[in-house]
Amino acid sequence: MFLQASRFATLAALAVAPLAAGCDDIGTQEDNVTDVKNTKVKNQSIGNCWVYASVGWAESLHLTHTGTELNLSESWISYWHWYEEIAGPPKGQASAANLDKGQISTGGWYGLAAELMRRYGVMDEGVFIPEESEAARSSRQSSALAAINESLKNGALKDPAARKNRKLVRQELDKAWGLSAGTIAIMNETFGEDVSRTFASSGIAPAEGVGLHLAKDVPVGTNISLADAIGTPASSWDVLKRKGKYAWNEERYPSSPTSRRALLGKMQKAMHDGMPVIMTWFVDFAAMDSQNRFMAPPTNPGRQGGHMTVVEDYQINDVPGFGTLEAGKLVTDPAALDAALSPEAKIEFVRIKNSWGTSLAPNESGEEFRGYHDIYAAYLDGPLTKCTESNGDKCGIKTNVAGLTGLVLPPEGFATDAKAKPGTCEVDLCAEGPKLSASSCEDGDKKACIEIVCDVDPYCCNNSWDSACVTGAVDACTLTCGG
Repeated sequence: MFLQASRFATLAALAVAPLAAGCDDIGTQEDNVTDVKNTKVKNQSIGNCWVYASVGWAESLHLTHTGTELNLSESWISYWHWYEEIAGPPKGQASAANLDKGQISTGGWYGLAAELMRRYGVMDEGVFIPEESEAARSSRQSSALAAINESLKNGALKDPAARKNRKLVRQELDKAWGLSAGTIAIMNETFGEDVSRTFASSGIAPAEGVGLHLAKDVPVGTNISLADAIGTPASSWDVLKRKGKYAWNEERYPSSPTSRRALLGKMQKAMHDGMPVIMTWFVDFAAMDSQNRFMAPPTNPGRQGGHMTVVEDYQINDVPGFGTLEAGKLVTDPAALDAALSPEAKIEFVRIKNSWGTSLAPNESGEEFRGYHDIYAAYLDGPLTKCTESNGDKCGIKTNVAGLTGLVLPPEGFATDAKAKPGTCEVDLCAEGPKLSASSCEDGDKKACIEIVCDVDPYCCNNSWDSACVTGAVDACTLTCGG
């Protein structure tokens, strides 16, 4: 069984708060136990792993549904995070971010990323910073962070009163990020120079073809959009918890073995349905071995911090009737997948798509998993020693924590409703069949035809659409939809 993961870059500052990932930086694969489709591994240059995980999650949902890979800009989300830290939230919106002792805090949460997507949408990587359209690592993020922190410390934004000038804050951020005149024009036209409007409050829409997308225009399931998946704030003061029929939310890793197994079972079930799960965990680099695995809590604490990644796959033992299901080996037997959810089954490790670049990979996992890491159950359960500085001692205060902090999971029914359903369509399927090979059709109250994607063009006869493809290990896919 397997899913996907990412990897390492150079380490950056960590800001750790409950459920926050302040994100250590050190530095997809597609055959999975559970067939989770992930986009390319990237390499964070500052402590914003939560942005990489949340954007990667959105890209994965879209890829799973459409078969088309998006390359969305993590820098776009970071820009607006910094804007709200300095200038505050848009009028009528709840506060989502604050400066840390007068400087930018790069840490955050899935719920924060979701809210920023709701307010400002998502932008194509090559539009926000064209020079980084194909780059795995954004050097602009680190230079922008240094520049805006200098403005906050000694420049135009040094005076707290100046930070209330929303137009000035935009100008300083645009300069720090080195944005082009074209990119600034898109932002000005959409939100106003002083950000007097956002997608969440004004009913506005971006111009077509500019690479800026409303969340509702990014499909992640049949009649389900990214806007549905990120939901809306649970209350006027809580943007981190999301509400809505299809809204994903983070669940904390509990303390009892039974409850922990139940939560991990939810993770497995989502992955069995091809859904990307976000994992929030506590990193201690003293635990990483020569094979790039986190196997157990270290004897002596090392460099630490919160982290967020997308889960790619898992390996599990003691599966009733099946023994061990190995990571990296696709499991298609429904009985084996159901047995893997049994309470007595024990997850050995989870494989994650990281945001630390592609220089590292789990030992013997192959080139396709460069950028992925294996996190073992003993490490996830802990306890690890979390160090807090006190009186000049980096580990003056010690507390015990689990390695796994929480999982961002779909609500009940998301996976089922995200898939196209079999039914009839009032269309000429002989004419429309080829178009339907990558989409669904719907008419009035008629249910959507089942979505089928094949490696060959479908053929048609007798007003029914049949398609079949067998390529190597690919199973045949067939559909008959009478008109």
